[in-house]
Amino acid sequence: MTRRLNIWLLSVLLIIGIPYYWYLVDPGAGPGSAEPRAKPVTIAQLRALAAAPEGQRPVALRVETVGLRYSSRNMLVAGAGLRTVPNTVRSYELVVPGSGPIVIDAGMSLKAADTLDFEWFDEAAQARVDHALRQAAHTVLLSDRPTHNGGHAPGSQRTGPELLSFRGAPYAVTPGVVVIPASGLRAGSFMLYAWLEGGREYLFTGDVAKMGANWQDLLPPARFATRGDPASYRSENLSWLMTINALHRAAPQMVVIAGHDPAKVPFSAGTFSD
Repeated sequence: MTRRLNIWLLSVLLIIGIPYYWYLVDPGAGPGSAEPRAKPVTIAQLRALAAAPEGQRPVALRVETVGLRYSSRNMLVAGAGLRTVPNTVRSYELVVPGSGPIVIDAGMSLKAADTLDFEWFDEAAQARVDHALRQAAHTVLLSDRPTHNGGHAPGSQRTGPELLSFRGAPYAVTPGVVVIPASGLRAGSFMLYAWLEGGREYLFTGDVAKMGANWQDLLPPARFATRGDPASYRSENLSWLMTINALHRAAPQMVVIAGHDPAKVPFSAGTFSD
């Protein structure tokens, strides 16, 4: 009886444990996937692109947090456990003297916050984001998802006067600001590098790295969180995480802002102007 019970318990553990490890814990790309390698994007390249256009660079960064929800940490960082952790929706404003701001991401809507089960949504903060979008000289969406594009369905909305094509290589949109298409990931996925007038550097990762632990420890989200993506997604995501890690090692003073990390943004100049 004891032997049968042990065999039964072992079978249950295998039936439950293997899928659990595969879908929620394993951080790898999976058998048969291409070996992840850092993309050919360097800090020297980004600085050269940022310095090429003549004109005024941004002088300050402002941050607006419009929403917060709690998610299982595994869904954001594979193998990090089932404990729930906060993740945020934010919009960013690069202040340019004599010009409209450069707005990065459009926040979300109250309807989207309700649909996506957000615990908290700041309507006043979103109103300030909407005002900045109307004044913006350029708008860059790092992802075409409701938590980045103002709460709209993917593919249904283009925000701001800047229509960004999905080019393969990084390119400057204005002095000091370089858009980095995250090729191989979801359509409409971008990162952004900003080199401010005073020398401060920022890298906005968008959904390429939702949390700091993604790029710091080279851990993508759990497979369960990416189950609707192509088989190549995890390998490509790992390659981009390696790229962010390499960029930071080459420029350790650069502030990396993960897409949904609730951590305070260093050196920011407060919230958007009313």
